[in-house]
Amino acid sequence: MAELARVARGEDPPAVKLETALDVLFGAYGKGDPEFSGLFLTGWMRARDDKHCRLAVAWHREQLRLCLAEILAEGVAGGALRSSLDPDGVAALILGAAESCLLQTATGGGAVSAPDVVRAVLTLALNGA
Repeated sequence: MAELARVARGEDPPAVKLETALDVLFGAYGKGDPEFSGLFLTGWMRARDDKHCRLAVAWHREQLRLCLAEILAEGVAGGALRSSLDPDGVAALILGAAESCLLQTATGGGAVSAPDVVRAVLTLALNGA
């Protein structure tokens, strides 16, 4: 999370920030080992019954989403990303896609690799800018 915040506050152009942020997020979620993904999945399951855990997971997810939304909003405002792009909605979509990579990691992989998802997100965000 600290790394995404650092990227969001950086001086790079928005498109570079977005690509770097996606590499960081999907690198952690999509290329992590099964033990790492297991810890996240265990935390999510525990959050169903434990209020403190639920708040911690929600806070963590929101901080990640806000970092992504900040990068996306900067890109839209500067014309580097699609003008019709909804930064909050797309940030939530990116986070959900990254979280799905955790599930793929825990089950030994999936049909679409994390780098392929990153390329798809970048294509959607950047086309028509």
